[in-house]
Amino acid sequence: MAIRGHGRRWLAAGVGALVALGAAAAGAGASNDRFFADQWNLTQIGAPDAWKVTTGSGILIGIVDSGVDAGHPDLAGKIDAQADCIGGSCREGSARDSDGHGTVVAGIAAAKTDNGAGIAGVAPDAHLVIARVLGPDGGGFTEDINRAIQWVVDKGARVVNLSLGEPDLVIVSRLGTPLRPGIEYAWSRGAIPVLAAGNYEDLSAKGSANYGDMHAVVVGSTDNKGRVPGYSTSLGNAMWGLVAPGGTGDGPGQDIISPLPGGRYGWAAGTSMAAPHVSGALALLLSQGLAPSAAVDRLLGTLDHSVPCGLGCRGRLDLRAAVTAPAAPSTTTAPGPVGSLALPASGDEDDDLGLVLPGVAIALALLAAGATVGTWRRTSG
Repeated sequence: MAIRGHGRRWLAAGVGALVALGAAAAGAGASNDRFFADQWNLTQIGAPDAWKVTTGSGILIGIVDSGVDAGHPDLAGKIDAQADCIGGSCREGSARDSDGHGTVVAGIAAAKTDNGAGIAGVAPDAHLVIARVLGPDGGGFTEDINRAIQWVVDKGARVVNLSLGEPDLVIVSRLGTPLRPGIEYAWSRGAIPVLAAGNYEDLSAKGSANYGDMHAVVVGSTDNKGRVPGYSTSLGNAMWGLVAPGGTGDGPGQDIISPLPGGRYGWAAGTSMAAPHVSGALALLLSQGLAPSAAVDRLLGTLDHSVPCGLGCRGRLDLRAAVTAPAAPSTTTAPGPVGSLALPASGDEDDDLGLVLPGVAIALALLAAGATVGTWRRTSG
């Protein structure tokens, strides 16, 4: 079973990679960041043109993940609050990243731009609220995640990034996602949940989950050619589904370069990497004064339809089009009021469906500031 301890276990939604890195070229074009020339992902979504309009100032993005390296040169000074939410409560203070995944995700969403080092984030002037829910093995539990969602929203997050994958997708498909309480709490309080679709190729034909009427933007991956890679799970019946850059899993030039703990950088692939592109995009739209429902409408109404992206997918992220589009009446249901978040007691989740799918393996090629090359690997089972 995928049930352990006090609830259903979740994994970071990354996919296997990579090969060793060579030295990267100096930054060029819209940013002086060292590795900007390697960020095909930003070019694909039109981020440099979007930054001429807005950079996300004044918006908080919640990252519910494995924590963060708060001292990383591309993230230092951008984290407004952090908490460790593993074990039944959120304890404000340090959320040190012992896994690396959360630092990758935070960097893609909102790394500093034009600081002459590292990379550029999608929303470079947005700030972050970090909740640690995944341990060193990349695994976490439903109740911790739901509480963490509430914590980041109560701290002012306007977007909540959930780069997580449910290892038993058959249970999710039959019963709906157990993260619904947290996701609906966020939406009801004016925050937009963004959920990685997962990297379960075998289930792509049928969709990854019974999302139903859940108010979450569900994100699959594109590669550096703008196509959907085989690992990216179909978006099923998601109400708001799209694809964004996530890489192929084949390494440098094919995947997403992002910060790693210890002041390093590396390449990563998966829908975990696609989701923070959308979280950053929504931060830019919210910074333009749009309400959450209008921001979702604008995001979906400006997608690129030039490449087929499968079941449940509305199109591919086009940030340039989104921030420059004229105002239009909203068709998305606005958030309604909700009380406090009700979580199931330990052991109350359904645990009678016995199929367990393989865990997610991630490998990242690391690039230290001095161009030292190494490999970091985590396998979750």
